[in-house]
Amino acid sequence: MSRDDSTVLADVRQMTPTQLRDLGVPSLVYLRSGIADGQIAYAIYAADGTAVAVVDDPEVAIELVAEHGLTFVTVH
Repeated sequence: MSRDDSTVLADVRQMTPTQLRDLGVPSLVYLRSGIADGQIAYAIYAADGTAVAVVDDPEVAIELVAEHGLTFVTVH
């Protein structure tokens, strides 16, 4: 990573919610698995961490995201 790349990454981490929205962040979602009512569940979250939907099958989550024109991103 060059010095210029580091600067860009630092700038992205300091972006305001409005700036992120302007970049298209509302169309980005991520999927997390967990336990709900004693069963494995899959939650779709907006990029800002807001829960969008909870389903019991990851395939259903993929279909919902595709139907609404959203894009999954990897987070770690």
